[in-house]
Amino acid sequence: MYAASVTCTAFQDVTWLTDPVGSSTDELAVFRVALSDGADWMPHLHRLLSPDEIERAARYHRSDDRLRFCGTRGVLRLLLARCTHQPADRIEFIAGVNRKPELNSGWHFNVSHAGNWALIAIGKVRVGVDVEWINPDFAFRDVLQASFSPDEQYYINAHQDARPSFYQLWTRKEAMVKATGKGMDDAFARIPSLAGTHPLDARLLGQAGHWTVSGFTVADGYPAAVAHDGTSSLTPRFYTFDRGLITGPG
Repeated sequence: MYAASVTCTAFQDVTWLTDPVGSSTDELAVFRVALSDGADWMPHLHRLLSPDEIERAARYHRSDDRLRFCGTRGVLRLLLARCTHQPADRIEFIAGVNRKPELNSGWHFNVSHAGNWALIAIGKVRVGVDVEWINPDFAFRDVLQASFSPDEQYYINAHQDARPSFYQLWTRKEAMVKATGKGMDDAFARIPSLAGTHPLDARLLGQAGHWTVSGFTVADGYPAAVAHDGTSSLTPRFYTFDRGLITGPG
């Protein structure tokens, strides 16, 4: 018996809004954050982090990785502060399914970062996001058999340039398992990513019900996907993070 289903789709042309005033009332909002010019943000953002987050940041050996982590977590706190009406440095996270960070307030969120970009999704539905940098040196064919179904492998290999197709499907899968909190495991290859609606055993997802995952592009060379519970009738709103929030009320 199928107790879950996943609809896979794509947004061909995303409009990135620059005014985030309405984001705190959106059912689902997705923010892209340019990390490449964020070094001057760090003193302010670092003050918002919890002792645990500061400790986690210190574990990164590379300064670029520490910058990405601190920048993403700091911006996440600023955005959540707008939704929860709490000071950004007072927001407390709890461990949910598979230790996925959650809030007690009814808001859901998820983050991802790659290269120069971070992606943050916040909404009133369970959500997962993934962004990847298309790495020209990554031997993606080495993971095809373990990570994709035969039909998905055929789809990827049918393209003359298979690399973008690999990342297109990979981001959908990863966003999906982040939304449910299941994470990557031996069932990852059975998580659907091709266009259409796919019924499947809820145990593969870790959650029952209907889910939607949609691909889009953050910037050139950065494919991404957002997954959420519910039908595809829910359309996320997309925002470019406003740097003015960093020095504004937090």
